[in-house]
Amino acid sequence: MVIACTRDCYDTCIFDDEYRPMSIFPTNGFTCSRGMADLKRNEINRLVHPVVEGKEVDWGYALDYVSRLISATDKKRIAHIEYDGNQGLLTWYFPARLWNLLGTISTDYSICSTEGHEGIKAHYGSSLGSSPEDFLKANSFVMWGSETPFSFIHGWKLIKDKFKIAIDIRESEAVKRSDVSFIIKPSSDPYLAIGVIKEIMKYNMENSLLDDPITLQKYVNSFSDDEIAIETGLAYNKIKELAKIYQDMKPLTIIGFALGRTINGGHAVGLISLIPALLGLRRWFFYANSQGLGIDFNYLRGLHAYRPSRVVGMSELAYEIEKGKIDLLYVWNSNPIHSLPGSDRIIDAVNEGRLKVITHDPFVNETTKISEVQLPAATFLEKEDVVYSYWHNYLVYNSPIRKKKGLTEIELMREIAKRLKISDEVIWEDEWNAISKSTGIDSERLKKDKIIKLDRKIEGNKVKVLPLPQKLERCENVLIFSSHPNFTNSQFREIYKGEAKVFNSRFEGVGYMYNEFGKVRVHFVKDERIPEGVYFMYKSHLFDLDGKPINCLEGPRKGKLSGTPPLNSCEIKVEIDQKSTS
Repeated sequence: MVIACTRDCYDTCIFDDEYRPMSIFPTNGFTCSRGMADLKRNEINRLVHPVVEGKEVDWGYALDYVSRLISATDKKRIAHIEYDGNQGLLTWYFPARLWNLLGTISTDYSICSTEGHEGIKAHYGSSLGSSPEDFLKANSFVMWGSETPFSFIHGWKLIKDKFKIAIDIRESEAVKRSDVSFIIKPSSDPYLAIGVIKEIMKYNMENSLLDDPITLQKYVNSFSDDEIAIETGLAYNKIKELAKIYQDMKPLTIIGFALGRTINGGHAVGLISLIPALLGLRRWFFYANSQGLGIDFNYLRGLHAYRPSRVVGMSELAYEIEKGKIDLLYVWNSNPIHSLPGSDRIIDAVNEGRLKVITHDPFVNETTKISEVQLPAATFLEKEDVVYSYWHNYLVYNSPIRKKKGLTEIELMREIAKRLKISDEVIWEDEWNAISKSTGIDSERLKKDKIIKLDRKIEGNKVKVLPLPQKLERCENVLIFSSHPNFTNSQFREIYKGEAKVFNSRFEGVGYMYNEFGKVRVHFVKDERIPEGVYFMYKSHLFDLDGKPINCLEGPRKGKLSGTPPLNSCEIKVEIDQKSTS
């Protein structure tokens, strides 16, 4: 019996039936502080009984109530929101079939990494990059916008004794542990990539895998050395230094998800991915490999048969609610009040009676607390599932190792479908048959073998130069976010304590961050490692001193390629509360 961690994490550790990490490459028998705390967390802060309008009820009453709410609401005014709280195929993807059949509103699933995926895909056909085995072969690494020691610990284990270069906008842990580092201005990554490409193309084009290097050369030469230096904040000789490192050492580049959440996000990631191709190195980068595993996520979601009535960007959903375009929100596998841009608008709509929320979750969180209906869910330790990784290419059959509390997502989907008198095959198709169809792996074989290594699907020979960005934007005085090693977004706050703090170069004490979208009262902490004009927070604690979501500062802005909210380019103003600091 084995069980894989389902967290939104590169590593996807695999454990035995006593929840000890297995000695299997590349996770190699150790886990993180969250993995060590999972068994304890499983018993804490749980939703135990269904709750309707603040009162505990039995499952029959709750299911009838939910079904009546759905029946009474125009399906084009119902939105479902789910994300990667649990990466299981039967938790995240398959339950969306009900909502697609009903023709409700879907999100675009853009909040985390899709901008970067699209940036790479435009050039390579998919975002598939280097494998864990490639990490063993590489002699050096560039960590570009990646807090690798914290957010990618098994990758870090493989690279920590090799030559490392870090590129960031602050003195991150990756910067501190690197041999060479470059601190650049926020959202200036595409300029740095352009500078590096420009320098390499002066001396080395003979091994290029690019389909049209001349067009790329003309493009990068349209940027002057002075312009690149001004935009990045680096002296141009430092850009030459980085280009020489790429030429001489051929480092494997780890591209952080944080880059995709900047104002130039998809273009930044795409341009960075062209550097190894220019040097003749095929897919010698790593962003995320889930697009190269051959899993048909659309089939799992039932999109082969039904489509949502419309798709709303995750940056826009709260603002659609504010405008009165959504009456009912069904939530699972996510905590949108914590993470969604403008989530204070959702709270306001609930408080004013304009929106009803149904949440299915194992734990009490900010979203369940505002929900009219709270439905207990089983955790990944309590149910069968199939788990994939976006780094290694193991597909894992998860067996339950704890007694189930609540309903699984599929059980709940079908209980609602019964009450809505839905008999369609898309709901009642055996989920294991759907697993076989969507992965190409016989589910009975998977249950027997527990772990199966998937073939990587590599597309194309030549790397496309086009598209190239025609306009790059800049931002100043920005709020940025990164991961804390003890938390996965809002998860594990039951175990590890913390509070919202804003690290910066100037201010100490209580004050305000504000812009046209909102205002929050926060605790500022002066930190000399943070450059002027950068305000840094851990994304595990995103509520201010008055309980207001920090993401009220983020408007309905969208990335240029896939709509990802540019959360790491949130421009703010700051005001210190003199009463609190006097």
